Amino acid sequence: MPGLFDRLKGELDAQEKAAGLSMADVLSLPDPLRKLVNWMMREIEVGLNQVVTYVGQDEETTRTMLAELVEKGFVREIPLKPEPRYRIRLAHKKGKDIPLNVWEALQEKTE
Repeated sequence: MPGLFDRLKGELDAQEKAAGLSMADVLSLPDPLRKLVNWMMREIEVGLNQVVTYVGQDEETTRTMLAELVEKGFVREIPLKPEPRYRIRLAHKKGKDIPLNVWEALQEKTE
């Protein structure tokens, strides 16, 4: 039985594997996956049965759709009993580069 450390390591490895979902990624998805992702973003976290109901497909088709999103790093599967839960993994917003001489740059702006 995996311990807490193993679970944490697995989650960190998964985070490094994929950056998450950006809005550009959402727009590039095929229509059924894009609709699913948009719905999942509003729901925050969903169970397999909820996704099956929303998609209107059989469980096998729904699992295939979710597996594709998990593989791309857009969705995180949370293995719970009696059914797994799924959550969108959004990409972190990239910050702007701050110059190393930030104080000098600020001083120049205020003068």
